Amino acid sequence: MKKIIIGGLLMLFAISSKGYAQQYTGVTGLIHTPSAEMNEEGTARIGTHFLSEEFSPKPFNYNTGSYYLSLTPFPWVEIAYTCTLQKGSRRDADGNAEKKTGYYYQDRYFSLKLRPLKEGKYWPAIAIGTNDPYSTSKTTSKVKVPVDTGKGYNGDGKSQYFCNYYIAATKHFLLKENEIGVHVAYRKWKRDYCSKWNGLVGGVTLRPCFYKPLRVIAEYTGDDINIGADCLLWKHLLLQASLQNGKDFSGGICFQINLF
Repeated sequence: MKKIIIGGLLMLFAISSKGYAQQYTGVTGLIHTPSAEMNEEGTARIGTHFLSEEFSPKPFNYNTGSYYLSLTPFPWVEIAYTCTLQKGSRRDADGNAEKKTGYYYQDRYFSLKLRPLKEGKYWPAIAIGTNDPYSTSKTTSKVKVPVDTGKGYNGDGKSQYFCNYYIAATKHFLLKENEIGVHVAYRKWKRDYCSKWNGLVGGVTLRPCFYKPLRVIAEYTGDDINIGADCLLWKHLLLQASLQNGKDFSGGICFQINLF
């Protein structure tokens, strides 16, 4: 079934302008790892992403999804607001938990990416960024999240499940008119249960000369090797499909438009 879904998406890729991969946060990047690429100035995106259980932080021990709104107001900055669906028990008027659980709650966070150095002929682009950097909300009884028991769950009562900081470098090369991108980043996650994604991460991308809107991606997340592809269709519809460690499917779709 997974192969059928991915095959269908890849068939859609054969239609089309150049677009950079959407991350599940709405900010440009590879699949799960960041890059120093940026959208064009004025680009706005609204989209949704399916996240497999293995793709998400440990408290999301189930398949879930995110949706987001992102904006590139200047060529050196991207901002995104992301909501990720959470499972939990619905509460009645008296505050009592019902037996039935479902995706009744959401985790919300902002992302920010800055590019102080644009890519040149002899040097890479450099970007710094963060996802979910700040939280004022305490976790409540509505969504049960284990406290810190030595296994890495939040001990401060706050969420920030996706909190991480990174610096990334990206350089593109032409090989017989095929565009090859090399992306390297150093990333630090706040929560212990995300420590498997700490350290040096990155990947390689390929835009084949016969179809520039298509980008094939291979990346190392610090723990997994992911492969996937994305494509911008009709200048506005961006699709991405990927397999984590070659088996767990994640993917998304977004609509993008230039406001300027």
